Parts: sequence; C-alpha cells; structure tokens
Amino acid sequence: MIYLSESKEELEQGIEDKCVASEETVEVLDGMETTKMQTELADKERLLEEHNDRYKRLQADFDNFRRRTRQEKEELSNIVAQNIVLELLPVIDNFERALCSTSFQDADKMLSGVEMIYRQLTQVLEKNGLTAVEAVGQVFNPQQHEAVMRVEDAEQPDGMIVEELQKGYAVKGKVIRPSMVKVVSN
Repeated sequence: MIYLSESKEELEQGIEDKCVASEETVEVLDGMETTKMQTELADKERLLEEHNDRYKRLQADFDNFRRRTRQEKEELSNIVAQNIVLELLPVIDNFERALCSTSFQDADKMLSGVEMIYRQLTQVLEKNGLTAVEAVGQVFNPQQHEAVMRVEDAEQPDGMIVEELQKGYAVKGKVIRPSMVKVVSN
C-alpha cells in the first residue's frame, strides 16, 4: 500500500527491496528444487547401478549354466559310448577267436560261428535302440528311404518299394541311415 506521505525515493527503495527479496526467494526455491532433483538423480543412479549389477550377475550365472550343461552332455555322451563299446567287446572277442581258429576245414562250423556272432552283435545293437527300417512292400517315404533306382511295373502302384539295395536303420525312432531302394514309377 502506498502512502502519500512517503517520498518518491522511499517508494523506489521499497520496490527495490521487495524485488531483491523476491529474487532471493526465487534463488532459495531454485536451490531447494535443485537439491531435490540432485537427490532424486542420485537415487536413480544408485537404482540403475543395482540393476546393472544384477544383470551382470545373471549373465555370469547363465554363462556358467551353459558351460556346465555342455560339460554334462559331453560326460553323458562319453558314458553312453563307453557302455556300448563295453557291450560290443564280447563280439570282438568272438570274432578274434573265429579268426584264430586253425580248423578251416569245416566250413559249416565256421558259418554257424559267424551267424552266432552276427546274432550277438544285432542283440547288443537292438538293446541300445537300433531297429531296421521297413522297406520292401512299403510306400516310398523320403524320410526313411532313399530312391536310387526306378522301375516300371504295371502290377504295382506308383511309389511302391520293390527291392531294398541297402538296409536302413533307426535308433530310438530317429533314422540314422535311410534304406536305399528301387521304387515303382509307371
């Protein structure tokens, strides 16, 4: 409020004092906001650092897990291979005995010995999941058979397998070698 008794200089001085006070108030408020923002920024940086540390630990844990899993698979694969070879050793022993035999005069005994060894070998392989792929009389399946020849036969439908040239095998349902076959193509 302005009083008429005040001089012009007093009025100007009062206005200047109020302006300086307003500027100081603004500076104080700016300082408080800056301090508040700096505090919030420090909190956010700390939180970001915590998340980065957590991310790095998770990455290291995952790398360790992947390495450990790979090692376990390799060890398991080695154990399986060792067990299969261990089961095949008696077959090798029987072959060595047959080869060392000096009585080759009796071909029938030699043939029967080789047949027994063959049966022993197939039993070991079947025990480990080996099965023969069916071919002759089946319809051609490119996932189980490999067509190497085509023949014309009016009595057979197209795609029928009439002859197996090489036997195919599967281990536990997965084809490891397809059968080589002759397929009818009219």
